[in-house]
Amino acid sequence: MKRPTDQQLRDRLTQPGPRRQGQPVDAVTPPDQEMAVWVTLDMLKPYEHNPRQVQNSKYEDIKASIRAAGLKHKPPVTQRPGEKHYTICDGGNTRLQILRELFEETGESRFHAFYALYRPWQSEVKMLTGHLSENDNRGQLLWIERAKGVMDAKAMYEEESGESLSQRELVKRLSEDGYQVAQSHISKMLYTVEHLLPTLPNTLYSGLGRPQVEKLISYREACRLIWERCTQEVEPQGFAEAWHQTMAWFDDEGQTEMNWGIVVDRLCGMLADNTGVHFNVCELTLDNIVTYRKRRWDLEEHQAFEALDVELQQMRDPDAQPPSLYPPLPDSSSETAAGSAPKEKAPTPDPELQTEQLPSPRTLSGRNVNPDEGRTESAELLRLRQQVAALEREKEQLSESQSPVVSGLGEPTSVPGPAPMAALSEEEIDWPEGAARTEAEQAARLEGLTQSSWEESPGKRGYRHHLASELGVPSFDFEQLAPLAAPVLSGEITPPIADVWFIEGVEDEPRSLRIRIRELVQVIARWGGFGGSDVVIADDDGIGFDLNPLPDAADRRALFAWQALASLRGELNPEYPSDATLWGALFGTHYEEGKESAWDDAVLLRFFRLVRLIRRLREHLQVQQEAQS
Repeated sequence: MKRPTDQQLRDRLTQPGPRRQGQPVDAVTPPDQEMAVWVTLDMLKPYEHNPRQVQNSKYEDIKASIRAAGLKHKPPVTQRPGEKHYTICDGGNTRLQILRELFEETGESRFHAFYALYRPWQSEVKMLTGHLSENDNRGQLLWIERAKGVMDAKAMYEEESGESLSQRELVKRLSEDGYQVAQSHISKMLYTVEHLLPTLPNTLYSGLGRPQVEKLISYREACRLIWERCTQEVEPQGFAEAWHQTMAWFDDEGQTEMNWGIVVDRLCGMLADNTGVHFNVCELTLDNIVTYRKRRWDLEEHQAFEALDVELQQMRDPDAQPPSLYPPLPDSSSETAAGSAPKEKAPTPDPELQTEQLPSPRTLSGRNVNPDEGRTESAELLRLRQQVAALEREKEQLSESQSPVVSGLGEPTSVPGPAPMAALSEEEIDWPEGAARTEAEQAARLEGLTQSSWEESPGKRGYRHHLASELGVPSFDFEQLAPLAAPVLSGEITPPIADVWFIEGVEDEPRSLRIRIRELVQVIARWGGFGGSDVVIADDDGIGFDLNPLPDAADRRALFAWQALASLRGELNPEYPSDATLWGALFGTHYEEGKESAWDDAVLLRFFRLVRLIRRLREHLQVQQEAQS
């Protein structure tokens, strides 16, 4: 083969090369499978839609661990199509921020370059649900952060599909993408973001939990139902603004629990100011709605709006029906029923007042009125003056009289005024057959059954009987139960005890029983020296209370009281006294020299009452459990 000349070689070398057939690329195609990649801080960026808005509570601990031992867990990253940087996915934003801070502080290369776990790109909503799932599984997300993340995910799903999603479909899509959440939580999350976040942002991001949010939702919905009931008094669309203006005052940083007493008062005031309905009616209706909906009762069937409807009817048409008195006046034709409060005699008109000079038919403003109207007004004034005079005379007679009140186990003492719990006359008490009949025997029996006095006002007694009558349950007084019931009446310590065994019908349900149980538990706790502290905590489940350990400096009396209460829950502390002599010391049947540990009679009675109420509460809980199963 002939060797080419130098010129031929030069010509061949200067010829252009082959032309490129494909399009130029600026970057290498991302991998299509998981793999470890070597990255630097300059190549990474945090996820901009990270649901976590509040710094991790363990931030400093994580930072100290990475400073000491380096990065133990590779942060997961992905790469959006067309982007040069990697983006943190499935959690890891906290570690990325810590690495940046440590590199700025130390300048060490181990914080600047490291291995990361690359995951192929899927979608924006996949990245969001990955962050939600990773953070929520660790229990580190606030309720509002979860709610905001779910709201963002819903918006992304709807943007992809071009149609709105139902809550059921949203739960299904989130589950398919790896984030499990209950449908009942979904509705509350969406409600929180839509209605509560604009009004209480600081409180929500301070850590207001789901139970508090659920309670807030129940009160808002109850207020909305009351507002919508008053269609003639308010504009329906004005509720959101009224709610916002009222609740915005409660938006404080660092607040994790609402002061519900003040909140309810402000909400009732808001409803009363806007609707014109009386504050007490708003409060009663609000409580009815919240309570009935919690029990899943039908509001209309259980007449939750009865008081509100009556008030609105009188406001809209005052002449439609006269205002009713509460408690209602007794029927003069009917005899006093057993257990009811004694009837009062109607005041007798004073003859002297009938001859008194009547005022001229002139109003306080001085304007003249129609003579017929003046005569009607004068007759009304005369009637009212007669009633006032009769009441004043009755008051003077009562103040001059003295009624015996048993003050303890000693002799009766005399104090001014009526004693509602003192012995009634033979006609007023339905004594059982074979009981003491003479006045002396009756007084002696009542005195023997009375440990300490407790005066119940006539109004409170009448209201108690009226409420029991409306509910169709029995209600008795101590004077009637004395010959039949357990012989106790103790009022020197709150709450007063009139009967160890009998439970009023209006209190024979779990919520009321838990309230009474907590009151009695506080009596024993006060005896032990830890009443009103955080040792006894309220519990809306179970038997109504729970116990925290006592301080290390607790004395023997506190240990005995704590063990007595813990025994009712079946959770004795082995470090506290738990031998058989514990109950002997508390009941006073066993005495240790120099160690006063026995309950006095008042505390002992309340412990017996506490046992009775807990047993009754457990019966209710057993019935509920059987009904659910």
